[in-house]
Amino acid sequence: MKRTGWTFPAGSNLRAALTPLLALLAFAPGVCAAASARPQTGGTLRVQIGQYIVGAIDPRQIQSGGPQSAAAERVESLVFDRLVRLDEQGNVQPALAISWQHDAQFKRWQFRLRDGVKFSDGTPLTAPVAAMSLQQLLGISFDVSASSDSVVIQSENSLPELPATLALGRYFIFHSGEHDALAGTGPFTEITHEMSGSGERIVFAANESCWAGRPFLDRINLVVNGDSEQRVNAIAFGPADVVELPAAQVRRAGQRGIRTASSEAIELFALVVDSARAAVNDARVRQAISLSIDRASIADVILQKQAAPAGGLLPNWISGYAHLFPPVFDVPRGKEQLAAAARELSRLTPLVLNYDSGDADARAIADRVAVNLREVGIKLQVSGQSADGKPKAPQPDLRLVRVRVSSPDRAAALSGMLRALGEPTGSSTGSVEQDFLAERAAIDAFRVIPLVHVSESYGLSPQVRDWMAPRWGGWNLADVWIAAPAAAGGAKP
Repeated sequence: MKRTGWTFPAGSNLRAALTPLLALLAFAPGVCAAASARPQTGGTLRVQIGQYIVGAIDPRQIQSGGPQSAAAERVESLVFDRLVRLDEQGNVQPALAISWQHDAQFKRWQFRLRDGVKFSDGTPLTAPVAAMSLQQLLGISFDVSASSDSVVIQSENSLPELPATLALGRYFIFHSGEHDALAGTGPFTEITHEMSGSGERIVFAANESCWAGRPFLDRINLVVNGDSEQRVNAIAFGPADVVELPAAQVRRAGQRGIRTASSEAIELFALVVDSARAAVNDARVRQAISLSIDRASIADVILQKQAAPAGGLLPNWISGYAHLFPPVFDVPRGKEQLAAAARELSRLTPLVLNYDSGDADARAIADRVAVNLREVGIKLQVSGQSADGKPKAPQPDLRLVRVRVSSPDRAAALSGMLRALGEPTGSSTGSVEQDFLAERAAIDAFRVIPLVHVSESYGLSPQVRDWMAPRWGGWNLADVWIAAPAAAGGAKP
């Protein structure tokens, strides 16, 4: 039996158990100001994000990769739990499963479930229910079954990183009730989901019977607001308590006196080149594109020092070898590569770059890439996606993509990154050498051109306390509480 981390007794109320400790810490010397007041129960947290969720809160509808899937996972984590979770160091810890074991080949995993857990509709958490939900999410490549008090997952392939994979992404446990209505075991339940001409609005209420304890908040009022300027004004003037900030807005928000919180670098902006297109099927042309891009300017000027130039796919805090992929900016050499390929692209139909028109950071980066490419003699037409998310005509030669790191575990993160970029994932053994070579293969072919790594950032009102999101992004709103205005003014968090 392989056990990871610690467990709490079945039925224990984690949040209630921790509240006295938080109160004690409030009076201990040297603690941070964020814990300077006793946690308060009640209130509504007003949150604004930039990406639409669209449709029902349903893990089965989450598609891997991209900012919309990341937004859906954050929102659905309010309602659903996973078998396991990650601690601040990225180690797998118990959640709905309290222990797990595997065979010698890592092809068969058994997760023993926590006793006494109920879904928000009152249905008990059982192994068959958990197995059924995971089978739908993992797909036909896995055989998921129930065994007594455990869920068994089997595959023909070795899966040494399976627990780390299940701790993130869409792998939530749910119960499908009448009319396919889904219930979760998480800290909140969805009570309203509205779509209108002005946007998307979802209201969540506290799950009074949550196995980990009732959250401090009574409600969360979530609004999707695609206008980043409006979100900054909302946090500055009071209509919101938490807002999602584009990288380019973080520094400006801080200058306006707004509290900000950022994760580690967890997203990659990169160009994905369609090498089947005649204009970019020569690797020397693709290399010229890479050499022409001033990544430092994108990170420091366009994104206001809230990003880091990227020569590789994974940020260094995950891989440890990102310094072996230095970003190269060399316009003369880029011109030489174009000349060697005998291409004068500026005299032909321009290359087409497609980007997410709803992403303010992407829009600014795409414009700067067009300026950079012009320096080596490549004319670029920048085109935003249509309303349905599909590329507009003409067909793009390049796509500017924003890919989220799927896990703080190196092997799992690289596999997810390569999959999202349309690159072969190979059969990684989890070794540093093999992961490095897999990343090297995608970069050396210039099918993927990394640009910058960016963090996930938020603006917080003075009333928001105990914002302790994981350093690799996401939310932990079950432990957030709202201070009374007088207390917020007396003790800055």
